[in-house]
Amino acid sequence: MKVLLDENIIQKSIPVLEKYGHDVIHVLNRFEAGKSDEDVLQLALDEKRALITLNGKDFVILIPPRTELELHYGLIWLKGFQVTRKTYEKVMDIIGIFLKSRGESIKNTYYAVKKNGKSYEVIQRFSKLMETLVKL
Repeated sequence: MKVLLDENIIQKSIPVLEKYGHDVIHVLNRFEAGKSDEDVLQLALDEKRALITLNGKDFVILIPPRTELELHYGLIWLKGFQVTRKTYEKVMDIIGIFLKSRGESIKNTYYAVKKNGKSYEVIQRFSKLMETLVKL
């Protein structure tokens, strides 16, 4: 799976995700620091990459159902905790396994990764909202 790490994700996460067979780049491999969220999302779209970020609230407003964008390749929001030098490997292992099991099925979906005790869980968010919209 092709993955883009946002600027706020430690670059040491790249080899952790790569060990699961993912093609991973960091925003700072393509842009200078401080690039706009719109430009980061456009890079993910252009290269057909899922985006992993700590700033999910800034990206959720740029993807469906809040915009007319028809396709994105998945958003993973590390929500409510900081990824530190001590925790990044555990968090990225969970994401790496998750992405390997889901593959391309994460298109047009966003997920939140939340701390759950001493571990982390990946929770699907977007489809729940879509189900609600479809029922209305």
